Amino acid sequence: MSTYTSEPGTRIAGRYRLVDQVTTGNGWTRWKAMDETLARPVSVLTFAPGFPRVSQVVTAARAASRLTDPRMAQVFDVEDAGGQAYIVLEWVGGETLTEMLAEGPLDPGRACSLVSDATRALMGAHALGQAHLQLTPDSLCWTRSSGIKITGLGIDGALAGDGLTGPAAYDPAVADTMALAGLLYAALTGYWPGEQPSRLPAAPGLGRRLLGHRLRGHPGAAPAADPAGAADHYPGRAGRRDQQRRAAGAAARARAARAGRLPGPGRLRRLPQRPERAR
Repeated sequence: MSTYTSEPGTRIAGRYRLVDQVTTGNGWTRWKAMDETLARPVSVLTFAPGFPRVSQVVTAARAASRLTDPRMAQVFDVEDAGGQAYIVLEWVGGETLTEMLAEGPLDPGRACSLVSDATRALMGAHALGQAHLQLTPDSLCWTRSSGIKITGLGIDGALAGDGLTGPAAYDPAVADTMALAGLLYAALTGYWPGEQPSRLPAAPGLGRRLLGHRLRGHPGAAPAADPAGAADHYPGRAGRRDQQRRAAGAAARARAARAGRLPGPGRLRRLPQRPERAR
């Protein structure tokens, strides 16, 4: 299987015209493109010559294409023959969680609602034997037309390859559950406690301890080991007010712990081009 280098204006398969680079990694590029057959924007993933994990990424994309949950960004087309490999995905508009936090933390109710929806979407993926493995604030989007969208299911983990660390390297369910807890922490505080790179400022030590130990339903309970267990502790229609009060208290304690020591949550950092390990 060979790969190729692309540039703006390139047409792939005679229909996908590359427009702008969105993200560039070590050997791959994610583009905003136009499907000229259906006259709609799409996202296209291309690979540089010699990229060693094309087969893994293509396999992950084909697996993700079988999901029908509208909360997951769709995979439209996958090709690994004929001298080129590419993946065509749904173009997700709206705002990522990173962008939503540009002006500061979210209201606790809003934060819990977003992460609760994401948790239930990932529960469905796990039931079909699939996991995300690289869930970050840029993976969770909010759109006016469709609500939440999760991007990169399986694909981002395959791009990272040997760069996967911690639970992602051996237990997909635990990795996704911890990442969901990190998303909730980020939404409530504006800081990111995960290991994957983010434009959000890194969480203080308190945030990292919360990520590892606070997926609990009550004092003394064991941490949740999968999204289904974590979902029990995110607010649903019942008990929402009580959980929102607890979430607001946790956010207040986190803000007090970091006061005067860290940059404000509204200040996003611009990431350099990501090395292979970072994805």
